Amino acid sequence: MAPARVVIPISSVHRGIFGAVAFAQSISKNVTALYVELDPGAGERVVREWAEWWPDVPLAVVPSQYRSTIGPLLEFLEQTDREHNDGQLAAVVLPQFIPHHWWENLLHNQTAWLIKAALLYGRRRMDMERVVIDVPFHLKV
Repeated sequence: MAPARVVIPISSVHRGIFGAVAFAQSISKNVTALYVELDPGAGERVVREWAEWWPDVPLAVVPSQYRSTIGPLLEFLEQTDREHNDGQLAAVVLPQFIPHHWWENLLHNQTAWLIKAALLYGRRRMDMERVVIDVPFHLKV
């Protein structure tokens, strides 16, 4: 079996993704981060910051025509699965903020929950399930 491919969707470079990148690198040497660019040109700053922290981890920047994160992410995953044709689907590592109070979840993690639902409840590809791994980051009070 081929080594696992891992994709980490990111919204920017911040403290919450450090653990996700470290975890992804601990399970695979084939790690790619993905930034979905909602505003044209916003990816330039993310690319610079990413290169400072993780120069050995590739960062793909995908523009979003309709300011949607999920559609471009799913398209990227499907495209890379087809390109690699290694008999497996890329695993997705999701950095997830854990707020201090349970009710603060209403304000945080909405995109992560939508991504997870799209990946877990979307139709199966090639009769395989996609692995989705949450890596928590606890917000300090």
